[in-house]
Amino acid sequence: MPKLKHAYLLFLIICIVSCSLYNDTSARTQSPFAATPIDTKLVEATRFLAGKPISPSSALFQITTDKRYVAYVDEMKKSWDRLQQKNLDAIEQWRKQNLPAKYNKTIFYPFSGPDILNAVAFFPDGDEYIMFGLEPCGEIPDPHSVSKERVFSGLWGLRASLNEILNMNFFKTINMQKEVSTNEFNSMISIIMWFLGQLDYEVINAKKIWIDDNSLITTQPSVTKQNKYIPGAEIFFKDTNGYIKRVRYFQINVIDNSLSNYTNFIPHLESYKRYTTIIKSASYLMHNDNKFIKIRDLTLRHSDLILQDDSGVALKFFSPYQWKLTFFGVYTKPVPLFAHRYQPELKEKFDTLSKGPLPFSYGYNSGIGNSNLMLAERVQ
Repeated sequence: MPKLKHAYLLFLIICIVSCSLYNDTSARTQSPFAATPIDTKLVEATRFLAGKPISPSSALFQITTDKRYVAYVDEMKKSWDRLQQKNLDAIEQWRKQNLPAKYNKTIFYPFSGPDILNAVAFFPDGDEYIMFGLEPCGEIPDPHSVSKERVFSGLWGLRASLNEILNMNFFKTINMQKEVSTNEFNSMISIIMWFLGQLDYEVINAKKIWIDDNSLITTQPSVTKQNKYIPGAEIFFKDTNGYIKRVRYFQINVIDNSLSNYTNFIPHLESYKRYTTIIKSASYLMHNDNKFIKIRDLTLRHSDLILQDDSGVALKFFSPYQWKLTFFGVYTKPVPLFAHRYQPELKEKFDTLSKGPLPFSYGYNSGIGNSNLMLAERVQ
């Protein structure tokens, strides 16, 4: 009898613990960035950029009543609502039905530019997001410290920079280099913050960083030109459950001869161990046989899952012994600028194996029903 009593008590305890784990979202593992200090001015700046309500006691509140700010918010909201309706809602439903529920929490997004939007849309449970592009980070925006006229000039510059992705869901590198500046309101940092604010994340901390000669992160810039420091920025943001995440963006050209000079970049990327990788509108650079080999090899070597359109890693580099491939959407041919990157073997795969059209726009062949995705899952 005592044994039965003990067994019953043990069963009861297990049931109570199990129920609490499944019903309490706070029971998940603590964020590795839980100790990040909160910069209240940055929280407010993000809400200001994103057109979210701020406290009447804020020094910025008076600016929000200006008709120019009201017009800015109205214009941005219309564009965001179109994107939300056309793409983001559909991505969320598609993701839940077609992507693995569990994946590595380090999300790697090569050739991303400032597009944190798609990274968190497809992989919202990531702990950290690693991104890079050709554009400089720029400055961290602080509307508290500049004139009203400079604020409005910066806000409309930000609007111009966001125009393409809000209408087509991809950035053009050439246009980004023209539109984005080191001005704090029109910087890569500002764009990332704007997206996070629109997605109802709270940006709590941001700083400029560098990868030093030892492939480690430092907050101190190089003191000599001999050092091959790689500039970047890191932004910490909190979801609605209070879970803190991090995004790092680096400015670098990853063509092979550039990486021969910046030998600290690949070892730094390797320090993140295993990735979940997303690739989009990547200019077919990793199709090259002799220019982007290092970044392609790194991507294939460290990824356990890759979600990409046809502009990512060419099909021929995926060994059938290492990868399980699933195809979604339609593949016809690349846009004219990249016509020489047509893959007849990929066309055959999509024609025979596709799970059906995508309900959202993704990549260069923009427009619902025109896009493609390939999901590659490592099998060994």
